[in-house]
Amino acid sequence: MEPRTHDVIDCSQPSVRMMSGVEGRPIVHRKPVGLTLTVEKIDRVLADVQAQIETLRRERTNLGLVRRQLAGMEAIWRGE
Repeated sequence: MEPRTHDVIDCSQPSVRMMSGVEGRPIVHRKPVGLTLTVEKIDRVLADVQAQIETLRRERTNLGLVRRQLAGMEAIWRGE
């Protein structure tokens, strides 16, 4: 998975504006983080990876069956 330009995190600093807030504390206004990689995207990626793992497991099982069949055929050809 290659990072895309729109997947880059916006590392901007929060701007502090002094206002008469609660108890005289400064009010911090943060710019929204330009992060498009959301929890839903992560869930979709994980689901895709899990599906690929299941496919590979089935292929490994099928390959094992084919290898056993080939070994049996080779044994017959050699007259064992």
